[in-house]
Amino acid sequence: QLRRRFESQVTLARGVIAESFPRGTRVTRPAGAYIVWVELPKGCDSVALFERLLERGITIAPGPMFSASQRYRNCMRLSVGQAWADKHERALREVGRLAQELFG
Repeated sequence: QLRRRFESQVTLARGVIAESFPRGTRVTRPAGAYIVWVELPKGCDSVALFERLLERGITIAPGPMFSASQRYRNCMRLSVGQAWADKHERALREVGRLAQELFG
């Protein structure tokens, strides 16, 4: 039951990302998990996006956090493990909107 819930939430998040993020954004489809990796187009800076989102009370995990050599600058990791609610969709749309504004 939990796995189905996560799968549903991942599907919802992937839909919002497809609608809201810059063209060329790619997102993983995890098998049985609730973490998605988002790859923004080259030239996007997830650390700069992270800093701007903090001002809005939204957090993401920028890709370089997961690399000792500061790779994955245009990537981010998102958790969709909490019960999906309108506030999560609004926050995810804001991430996409700001990414479009900064890099689109």
